[in-house]
Amino acid sequence: MKSVQDIQITLPIWIKSGKKKRYLNLNQYRNWHYQVSNNIKKKFKEQVGGNLDFSILGQVEIDYVYYAPDKRKRDLMNVIAVADKFFQDALVETGCIETDDTDTVVKITSLFGGIDKEDARIVATIKQYKIT
Repeated sequence: MKSVQDIQITLPIWIKSGKKKRYLNLNQYRNWHYQVSNNIKKKFKEQVGGNLDFSILGQVEIDYVYYAPDKRKRDLMNVIAVADKFFQDALVETGCIETDDTDTVVKITSLFGGIDKEDARIVATIKQYKIT
C-alpha cells in the first residue's frame, strides 16, 4: 500500500461543557450521562469541523500524537480512545470518509509526543491509501 495524501488536524483534549472543562478520556467518558456525552461530541465536532473540508475515497490510516499538558503519567489509549471515537464520527458525518468501519479505517496508531504545557493537544494525521 502506498500513501497518496496526508491531512493533519489538531484535536482538543478537553471540551468546555456548561461551566465544566470535560477532559476527553475513557475514565471520564464511561461515567458521563448519555446526554452529556452527546453534547460533548457535538461540541468536539464544532471545534474541529472547520478543518473537515476534504473527502477521501477508499482506505485510510489515522495516526495520533498526544501532547500532554503536564508531567502526570497517563494511559495513552485512555486519552486517544474518546478523541478517536468522536473524530471518526465527525469524519463520517461531514463526508470526509465513507465509513468508520474496517472497510475504510484499516489502521490506527498512537504515539506520545511529549509535554506541551502551552498547547496540550492531539495531532491526527489521516493518510489515504490505495493498493498498488
